[in-house]
Parts: sequence; C-alpha cells; structure tokens
Amino acid sequence: MAASIVLPTHQKSLVKKALGNELFWKSMPKVDANVLLRYVLKDHPELSSKAREIIDLNTVEIPVEVLAEVIYILTGYYEIDRQSASVELKHFFEQTQCILFNRGVVLQGLEYFGTTSLDFVDCILAGYAKVEKDEIYTFDNNLKKLIRGEGFIPRPFGA
Repeated sequence: MAASIVLPTHQKSLVKKALGNELFWKSMPKVDANVLLRYVLKDHPELSSKAREIIDLNTVEIPVEVLAEVIYILTGYYEIDRQSASVELKHFFEQTQCILFNRGVVLQGLEYFGTTSLDFVDCILAGYAKVEKDEIYTFDNNLKKLIRGEGFIPRPFGA
C-alpha cells in the first residue's frame, strides 16, 4: 500500500526532487489570472510581453483556481467559445513549463469543458473520476452520465 503524504496547512507546493526518494518543500511562485490572460490573448503590447517573460523565464505554478477564473473571463467577457478556450489552454500547458498540479486531471477537465455543457468545476470532477479513478458523489445527472461513460452531453445549439 502506498504511503500517503499529508500536506502542511501553509501554502507550499510539493515538488519531488529527482534525487532518490527525497521530497522537499519549495515555495512556488504563482501567477494570477491577469498574467495568464495577457500571455494567452497577446492583447496588450507591454503586459503581454511581460507575461511572456514571467512565464517563459521562470518556474511558476498555475493554480486551478486561477485557471477557473481565466475560463470564466475567456468565455464570459471575451465571449470565446468553450471549445476554443479549451484548445488554447491545453496548448498553453503543452508549450510551457508551468507547474500544474494534478495535470492529467486538469487537462482531462479542459477536454470535457470543450466538449460538454458542464461547468468547469464539474469537468474537473469528471477528470478526477477518469484519470484518478476517484469516486464522485453528486446529484447532478449530467455529471453522473459523463462519469459513467454514457457519453458526452452535447452543448445546446449556439452555446
């Protein structure tokens, strides 16, 4: 049986060092939604360039909470369709060295977000079910269907 790791209550990121089995704690710089948006949208000459410098030249973490805000802004304020937002963000994570904890779960969640009408948090939960084989308790029938593998829920026309 695998040993469990208990994370400390303070905000630290667990990073596994590639030297033996040694684990160490390292404070990880994080970026906020504005930095990620400027990087992805390339819409501001000065700030987009600075965002590119921050992300490309540093090891930074993108918390899933920041990703949720970015998705909300892209699909709401910028009216970018779900599929395009999903593809662009998956591409971002494939092309950068950003730290994304539960990477497989989150990337699967992005895939679901682009192909279903479920909200992003439900897509992440479905990602946990698929990637980590976690049991998910929910009253949401569409989420249950997705988790059970009964197929994707089509987006309403024009959504």
